[in-house]
Amino acid sequence: MKSIKYGATMYAPATRPDLAEIGNGLKLPNLRSVVFCAEDSVSQADLPLAMANLKNLLPRLGQAPIHRFIRPRNLEVLAALLALPHIQRIEGFVIPKADLTTLPDYLRLLEGYDHFEIMPTLETKAVFDPSEMRRLRDYLAQSPLAPRIAALRVGSLDLLSVLSLRRELTRVIYDTPLGYAIDQLIAIFKPAQFELSAPGFEGLDQPLTLMEELSMDVNRGLFAKTCVHPSQVDLIHEAYQAQPEELEMAEAILSPETPAVFRLGGRMCEKAVHANWAATVLERARIFGARPKTPMAFYPTTLGESLKPRA
Repeated sequence: MKSIKYGATMYAPATRPDLAEIGNGLKLPNLRSVVFCAEDSVSQADLPLAMANLKNLLPRLGQAPIHRFIRPRNLEVLAALLALPHIQRIEGFVIPKADLTTLPDYLRLLEGYDHFEIMPTLETKAVFDPSEMRRLRDYLAQSPLAPRIAALRVGSLDLLSVLSLRRELTRVIYDTPLGYAIDQLIAIFKPAQFELSAPGFEGLDQPLTLMEELSMDVNRGLFAKTCVHPSQVDLIHEAYQAQPEELEMAEAILSPETPAVFRLGGRMCEKAVHANWAATVLERARIFGARPKTPMAFYPTTLGESLKPRA
């Protein structure tokens, strides 16, 4: 899952004076990815300032362990950005309000620029129509740009706005009507090998709720969570660490030394069906680390045998 590497993804309005410090990993050294935003976080009146800032930013971007994207306001802004010197110093673009009425034009514009990764954002009312999402999935799967789709971002704030809702900050997003829509997106896009980002959490002083939501994100295979404040970064990355029991189990599942089916930690493990999960756990451990292991009892078995410990 290539979206794991993005970790906490913070949006920075392109009007900020410290874009270079953020983009070079100096101001927020723990941040793994940033999106310089020229869309909803910038008023129309401030768009010229945002574009001037981005133009000045690009030559100042050096090598840094941070993934850098830009979210354009519209097609015209994207075309202007692509014409800027040093635009190749960013990794790609986050496409706003992506659905079948808008995304094809963006992708046509990006066809000749092989350097850039693309993150379309699902945040329009089309998200609530499963048939529209299946059509979008099929369109993306047939697009020559499909390998460059880094992830589909879930725009939770815009989607709640479509429903005229704003969630209580003591409740995770999966407790709202949007929870059903997110699970539906997972079922539609992930079997087609398209990854989804975890939705943002707008609360700044509710770490317990954020941690609960992060656990539910990870259980759904959603990473690259939208980050609305630097205080969320470390909590997000901690949640992405591999837990000791799951890491030991993942290593055993992928080991050539273990049988096809075995018991470990009170669970049945089957290599043929658990290998994808195990690979994801190892990737989380590689990027974000793992907590200390606690040894678990291991009992090899075969499909026809009892899962009880051997004498």
